[in-house]
Formats: sequence, structure tokens, C-alpha cells
Amino acid sequence: MSSLKENGIGSNYRTLDNNPISPFNDPRIKVEIYPSAWEKVNVSVSCDQLGYDSDLLTFDTEQAAKRYAINLVQKLTTALDSKLQESIIERLLRKISE
Repeated sequence: MSSLKENGIGSNYRTLDNNPISPFNDPRIKVEIYPSAWEKVNVSVSCDQLGYDSDLLTFDTEQAAKRYAINLVQKLTTALDSKLQESIIERLLRKISE
């Protein structure tokens, strides 16, 4: 009987790049997370294409700030992608009707 040799959690995964992809990698959305006074963390999210600006929000922990920013970026990305799909469908319908 062979034994399973494992060095730790996820040691059986083999990748070329072990750096995870940032959730803030969409160039259409600008995210700023930085520390502020009194051990708080500030977050600002903006998207020029949608005309959205979250203003400056303050959180007690970095984890809470990142969670808020990730959720907001996902919502904005969904809105941007749906606008893109809508414009593609409109173009196709115009070409068909010509």
C-alpha cells in the first residue's frame, strides 16, 4: 500500500506562477485602499464609464475594507459587462435589419 506524501495544504497543486490574481485587476475601475489615522482603513472606488464614485469610506479593519471593495468591484464589473453585451447585441440587430 502506498502512502500519500504531502507537504501541506495545496501542495499537490502545480502552477507556474504562485501569485494570485488581484480582485482589483479591471482597468475600468479605480480602487484605493490605504490606512488612515487611529488605525482605520479608507476605501475609495470609482468608475468613470458608469459615472460612479463611492466617496471616501472608513472601516475598522483592512479585511472589512477589502471585502467591501471586492463586492463593489464585482457589482460594477457586472454592470460594465452587461452594458458591453447590450451594445454588441444592438450592433448585431442593426446589421441584421439593414
